[in-house]
Amino acid sequence: MRTNKIITKNQRKVLSMLLDNSRSTDSEIAAKIRITPQAVRKIRKKLEENYIREYRTVIDYSSFGIDVFAIVHARVKNREILKNANIIGAFEINEANITHILILGFKTIEELDDFKINIVEHADIHRINVVSKKGFLKNTPVTLIKKLISEMG
Repeated sequence: MRTNKIITKNQRKVLSMLLDNSRSTDSEIAAKIRITPQAVRKIRKKLEENYIREYRTVIDYSSFGIDVFAIVHARVKNREILKNANIIGAFEINEANITHILILGFKTIEELDDFKINIVEHADIHRINVVSKKGFLKNTPVTLIKKLISEMG
């Protein structure tokens, strides 16, 4: 949802703190920004109506053995492929031969190879970039959102 509503200084502070730790309690936030927990609760509710869609858990992929990532440029023929468990991110784009950029995770390169064999009936792969878990450097929009929050003030 896009909003052009004005965001107050306290709303920016609360949102910034939630970006750092979405599990922060209203009391913890209130103590840090010196307002009441009731005020934080009211601000959080307003943020949830206008800016926050959901709270998520950030997973350490390597703790689950996911060591191989692939960025795939593909022309998807059957959107059912987007339900595949290995697809951890998907972007729809408008290019002549490419309809999607997919981000995939696998335990091994062999699992990726099996995926490539099985995907052909659902998509035409145009390009694959493979990286190890060490190559996955950033998996969060927090820096971008904080920059935008600061520009709102």
